[in-house]
Amino acid sequence: MKKKLLLAVSLIGAVLTVTILLPAGLIAVWPSAPVVVEQKHTQFVQLEVPTDDIQISVFKKGEGKVVQMPLEEYVRGVVAAEMPVNFAPEALKAQAIAARTYVVRRLVLGAKTPEGADVTDDHRDFQAFSDADKLKVRWGDADYQRNLSKMNAAVNETRGEIALYDGQPIEALFFSTSSGKTENSEDYWGKAQPYLRSVESPWDEKSEKYTAKLEMPLSEFRRKLGIDAVVTATNAGTLIQPLERSVSDHIKSIKVGDKTFSGPQLRSLLGLRSTWFTWKVTGDTITFFTKGFGHGVGMSQYGAHFMALEGKKAEDIVRYYYSGVTIGHVEDVLPNR
Repeated sequence: MKKKLLLAVSLIGAVLTVTILLPAGLIAVWPSAPVVVEQKHTQFVQLEVPTDDIQISVFKKGEGKVVQMPLEEYVRGVVAAEMPVNFAPEALKAQAIAARTYVVRRLVLGAKTPEGADVTDDHRDFQAFSDADKLKVRWGDADYQRNLSKMNAAVNETRGEIALYDGQPIEALFFSTSSGKTENSEDYWGKAQPYLRSVESPWDEKSEKYTAKLEMPLSEFRRKLGIDAVVTATNAGTLIQPLERSVSDHIKSIKVGDKTFSGPQLRSLLGLRSTWFTWKVTGDTITFFTKGFGHGVGMSQYGAHFMALEGKKAEDIVRYYYSGVTIGHVEDVLPNR
């Protein structure tokens, strides 16, 4: 009659142990070779700030004071404020180049705010900016270090890089989502720039912000526009008349009742997401249907994100949305700073 051997296998720490229960209660134990368990550790990336970095003065509106900080720290705060942290790394890098270019252009021009700063932290003035305190509130303690590390990496890997046209830093405008095409600068802002040309941006259709609708009572519509004409479903086609459209099919000017508005004016007064819009009047309600989110000039942030997911590099994204630019460095335009 054959005796049966009983085996017990256990993993203690990183050592696999085999125990054989022999007849007569004898026990033999053989430890195996150590089992290597792979553990991934993400190392925190520190922001690399040159000791002689340019100093940027920022007027913090909420605090009513001007603060100084290194250029690269300012760029990090803009990227963190302006672009979702979960965007692709190459998109974040493209945003860093745009943010750095924007403020360096102001330095080259010697432009100042009424408070004597280079910029404010308000996106309605220039670029949004978030300091560490704001980011901790937004991201929470659990995600703060990981997210900050990602921002630091985007800034470090583009350190000093700016977009140039004819050797000068461009006005690097950007926005959330296009309608499928970006806008020529003069069609929205009234000023033509050779590098702010309309380009196809089909990637934006993947953005959750690509389409939207806004409903409001006709009484509110009339009040916001300051018109006397009574708009109804029957006469809306006559009382609301687009007068001019851009090459991207955005509304440049429109007549409502006896008043004429630019597309940007109407967008601002009604709170529309973009100047690409249609409308429908039903009963006592007007509904606007928009494509895109933002002014539409320059770099589309969602377009940049989806381009990056397709394998495009930051420099490729910047050169695509800003026509005819080259990638240079801060030292090219501010050699003595």
